[in-house]
Amino acid sequence: MNKIIEFKNGEKKINKKKIAIVTTLVIILIALIVIIAVYANNKEFRDFMDKYILRKDVYSENVPTIELNSYSNNNVIAFDNTICVLSENTLKKYNSSGKQTAEIKLQINNPVYSTAGKYLAIGEKNSQKAYLISGENIVWEKEVEGNISKINVNENGYVSIIVTGTTYKSVIITLDEKGNELFKNFLANTTAIDTSISKDNKYMAYAEINTGGTSVKSNVKIISIDNARTENEEPVVYTYEAEDNNLIINIKYQDKDRLVCMFDSSIYLIYDNKAEEILKLKEDNKKIIFGDIELSNYAIRLQEESAGLFSSGNTVLDIKNVLTGKTNNSTIEGIARDLYCYNDIVAINLGTEVDFLNTTGWLVKRYNSSQEVRNIVIGRGIAGIVYIDKIEIVNL
Repeated sequence: MNKIIEFKNGEKKINKKKIAIVTTLVIILIALIVIIAVYANNKEFRDFMDKYILRKDVYSENVPTIELNSYSNNNVIAFDNTICVLSENTLKKYNSSGKQTAEIKLQINNPVYSTAGKYLAIGEKNSQKAYLISGENIVWEKEVEGNISKINVNENGYVSIIVTGTTYKSVIITLDEKGNELFKNFLANTTAIDTSISKDNKYMAYAEINTGGTSVKSNVKIISIDNARTENEEPVVYTYEAEDNNLIINIKYQDKDRLVCMFDSSIYLIYDNKAEEILKLKEDNKKIIFGDIELSNYAIRLQEESAGLFSSGNTVLDIKNVLTGKTNNSTIEGIARDLYCYNDIVAINLGTEVDFLNTTGWLVKRYNSSQEVRNIVIGRGIAGIVYIDKIEIVNL
């Protein structure tokens, strides 16, 4: 075994080759540490590395493409690591190269849907048909009583469906991963806006609004699934009553049974039977343009920031970790026209450019086009830029 210092005939002898190797490795390690530190703290250096060294820019003419029939009613869905196109009662799946990999027949043309992990829950809006899909297989299909207005699925395949058009204002149907009905919630005086099932299948939360009074009233209720199934105990374990005219928009369970709730004026975290405001969406002296809670364990808001007389301005990102309370801040050039979030990816539409960022606010990919971007779908490691006659695929 080589050693830096060897003993020969009782005398010390320095192994110069070993010293050179160790010195080179130390220099490389120090250089990497310095580069990483500068990359993290110097935006100009980070932009240079992203563009010229890491080659994070991609261009419309160089990405895989899925051709669409512009005369058809095409519904584009990102599902797991694929892009899907639903048209004429057929769901076609495409991989990251734009190659069709599967085709599933569904009795759906106007979908409402939800994805989580390997599952896609999809229903016909304002009708009765619903499906749960995993991979290329239909796990179950069923018809519900009433008209489907919204559907949600968690990572384990548990599904909640909001139904209207019955004798109640809203009915919420909760199903297990095999399609077995666990229980129903009947709302006589309120309208269900959204639902979410916790990742451990213990809780189903729903958001409701009451418009019957002089002001709009929003509530969030958390149901114990075990209590609701057995009917031995009160199923509602917590209720959050928002201030008057604070309109609930959507809710989402994150890890460790943390429920994130987005209102029109703020984002709240409900945990351990307490509600806490974590991000304001209306604030004096700040022009907050978007908020979202679809990231995994993060909530986000975007602010428009003026950059001077001859600049269109910047977009400031505040990305809040709902588990630790830490906020990551980042600034990108240009004003966001739209915001899309999925898992750990933030997509910001700037017009002819889309910046894909991670939850630290660092660039993952930058898509450049010669035409205006209208819609974006994001899956696991894949995104689709949707136009009337095509989908351009960005691999993340």
